[in-house]
Amino acid sequence: MKTVSIVLLMLCCSGLIIAQVPLVSAPVSLDLGFGGGLSIPSGTLADANKSGYHLGAKLRLKSVLPVTLVASANYNRLPEKATDKTDAAWMVGGGLEYSLPGVIVSPYLGVDAMLNISDNGGSGASSTNRGGLGFGGGVLFALPGFGSFDASVKYQMLNVMGKVDNEQSVSQIAANVSIMVTVL
Repeated sequence: MKTVSIVLLMLCCSGLIIAQVPLVSAPVSLDLGFGGGLSIPSGTLADANKSGYHLGAKLRLKSVLPVTLVASANYNRLPEKATDKTDAAWMVGGGLEYSLPGVIVSPYLGVDAMLNISDNGGSGASSTNRGGLGFGGGVLFALPGFGSFDASVKYQMLNVMGKVDNEQSVSQIAANVSIMVTVL
């Protein structure tokens, strides 16, 4: 009887000791998301194009630091105002997001560099490659056990690098929503 009591006491004590050890999470996590949204041309781009849409994917590599690495690929379509043709572009980029403190809702500020591969289906049908920059912010809504819901707005300058002589700067505002799933 004494032996059984000692064994039960040891089992109970070991359970209490293990219960006091905090869970350690991975120092790095990888989120994959799919989404899309509204593309609103601004400046000279708004003179020739109507609002369109974009669809794409986003990777987010988070660590214990407040800075997160992001990569994205989007297909962007803007219909022309004067014709029934559409300007399309593949936008591939990478950047940084700075997370502001939050638990369930986490706001962030972001900056991206991107390569824009444009196919002008409208007047003068041409294809161009330009380097661009994007600035903006967003909010992550945590979905426990699943990942997060990401809503963001960015101002994108589409042809900062690679312009030819007399080429005007073009820009747009991209409002995006994505469902992010934690894969690592």
